[in-house]
Amino acid sequence: MKPTTPSDTPPVDRDIAERRLANQLSVAAVQAALVKAAADGETGSSPAPVPFRVMHQLATGTFDGDAQDLLNRISKDFNQRRKFRDIMRGVAVAYQGRQAAAASHDSGGPTTRPGPMFDLIMSPSSRDDGIVYLQLKFHALAQTGVSSGETHHDGSVPSMLFADRDGHFTVLRLPEVMDGTIQIMLDQSHDIVQAFRDPETEFFIR
Repeated sequence: MKPTTPSDTPPVDRDIAERRLANQLSVAAVQAALVKAAADGETGSSPAPVPFRVMHQLATGTFDGDAQDLLNRISKDFNQRRKFRDIMRGVAVAYQGRQAAAASHDSGGPTTRPGPMFDLIMSPSSRDDGIVYLQLKFHALAQTGVSSGETHHDGSVPSMLFADRDGHFTVLRLPEVMDGTIQIMLDQSHDIVQAFRDPETEFFIR
């Protein structure tokens, strides 16, 4: 048998070859888009709204799951943000509204965000290690509803700090209240620290 020569090879239709290549590229592009959508949590359609019941569980600390992940989902939708904000206003133990101006951090000492129900005080670590201490100091009992045993009138104990910074919600679990004060150690990059520095941020305690 003689070896195959170029003249013995069937000619390739250029148009067919280009269409096959285009189809292969299209399939690869679709597969890549599906992988990216799965990684981003997107399905090609708007995510289902978070039910009111689940929002209420989140706001009252009874939600069994990743609270911050759910807050991120709520933060992406205007109507969801409005509903959750209304729920928070209804169940909050204490509230601090927007500030007239941003607090100064040039002195390196404690910085206070005052409020009618509680103050937020942020102090940098003396070791200059990127750690900050955030204190929550509650005011008069009649204003906050926090008793000497640190229990709200409905039997709840202050356990969560929510920040609403331009429509993005962040939550922080709170330790036990001691003598009307809560102290938390945070990294300076934490979202709550950034929210503290923004005068437009609103804070809710539940």
